[in-house]
Amino acid sequence: MEIKLKDIIDLDYFISMDDALDSQEEIQTRAVKDRNIYNRCRNTVQNENALLLEWLVFRRQEFFEKSGKKEIVLLPGTVFSILYSWISYSMALSGCVFGISLAYSFLAYHGNRPINVTVFIAFFIIFPVLLMFFPLILMVHKVLWRGKKANWFHKSILHTVILFLFLDVLPKLLKKAGGSVFKKNMDHLEYTASLIQMKGREYKDFFFWPVFILASVFAASFSAGALGGTFFRVVVSDMAFGWQSTLMASTARVYDLVSFIALPWSWFVPESLAHPGLEQIEGSRIILKDGLSVLATQDLVSWWPFICMGILFYAVIPRLMLIVAGVFAQKKVLQGVDFKRPRFRQLMVRMQSSVLNIDSNNTLENQAIDSSLIKDTADKPSSGSGLSLLGQNALLLASQKVYSDRAMTTIIKGIGTHLLFNVKEIIGITLDFDNDADIIRHMDQREVDQVILVHEVWQPPIRGLLYYITQIRTVIPRGIPLWILLTRDAGQEDLCVDSTDIHYDVWKKAVFKLKNPDIAVKRFIL
Repeated sequence: MEIKLKDIIDLDYFISMDDALDSQEEIQTRAVKDRNIYNRCRNTVQNENALLLEWLVFRRQEFFEKSGKKEIVLLPGTVFSILYSWISYSMALSGCVFGISLAYSFLAYHGNRPINVTVFIAFFIIFPVLLMFFPLILMVHKVLWRGKKANWFHKSILHTVILFLFLDVLPKLLKKAGGSVFKKNMDHLEYTASLIQMKGREYKDFFFWPVFILASVFAASFSAGALGGTFFRVVVSDMAFGWQSTLMASTARVYDLVSFIALPWSWFVPESLAHPGLEQIEGSRIILKDGLSVLATQDLVSWWPFICMGILFYAVIPRLMLIVAGVFAQKKVLQGVDFKRPRFRQLMVRMQSSVLNIDSNNTLENQAIDSSLIKDTADKPSSGSGLSLLGQNALLLASQKVYSDRAMTTIIKGIGTHLLFNVKEIIGITLDFDNDADIIRHMDQREVDQVILVHEVWQPPIRGLLYYITQIRTVIPRGIPLWILLTRDAGQEDLCVDSTDIHYDVWKKAVFKLKNPDIAVKRFIL
């Protein structure tokens, strides 16, 4: 099954809906449904990507069954696809109209002043070629420096304008229009807009190429419109092209330059149409003191095939190639989507919880909390066949001065029932990286799939604490996510954090600014 961008958007939407579940009953019901989905498709899927896509198919069916047939309800991914198609058509149409209008106006000929072919070539051929180097540099930068944080395109004016049209202008127009389809799907439209804005760090590779393609569509349409406008003007008008220069430029040098520019098409186009000859170039040179009476008509009109072919080969075709390259690059990025991020891993673990096999006889090293807590709270579901379970073992980091043994018993139980992770080891930390450095540096020697840092939600994520979190993230092996599990005051009986807790929102915003998708914030739920 081919992964499309709308699948990623819908997948994120359904996972966000599940993350928003608050009551234990809803969470358990959702977990049972996910396990049922896994049991129905586990013998047919070959890998985790296929498993998630099958889950998405079932969730879509469930969504439309609940919506009913009386009203049209679209998922965020479909809303994005429709709007993206509209914007693509709008960019193509506006670029074409703008190109036609500009070329048609530029070629206005009054009979006493021929069109300056040098200025025309510079504006409609050389300038688009120079602009084309910008997306080419972006493509090379994207391929060679894929892992770097720098992203020039997301800071460009073009990127800002396109996203402004997509995320701000178009939704407002749809709201005012009050269309029967989008009026009922404005929430999904706003979710899609927020997904692009708020999760750009996580999904920037997915949304880079669509915006890149839109920019190329506009540029290709502009050049195509300029070509059409030029050709139409030549057909319906008596045009005259000439060149002039204050510099002592010889006709031979101009001929050599024109011949070089015409190389891409001169091998299959007759020489008389490929570019003006030496005599025609000499005959179309405008000298003010001599006037136009000495210039021959056949020399003045000899430039238009060269101009049209130049626009076609240097402006239109390269942009079309960039569009094709962008489409293939987008497909490659989607096929290589990383489903090992925390939000996806948690879903796959929940789906496969029936095959969870917890080994509670692990020996714990470097821990200040009683290891019997793990044995007392570990469940032992029956094992079965299926895909290998991701994220099975977890390493728990907790302050030994803050959390008591009783509190840790509750926390481990919540991790097992809600996150479905088997706490393999507990490490007592001081939240001072200099003191915990030795323990954390040996973290890569432990066979764990998840790392969970427990912290009280009411304590603000100050700069020092965020630095500690980022340092932990740097020593954790790549592919192992870091979870920040927030609890209420460790001295309280109830450690569960409500979804509306203002401190929880502060934590989410602070961790979001770290721009690391492998760090996830979760509130404790028992």
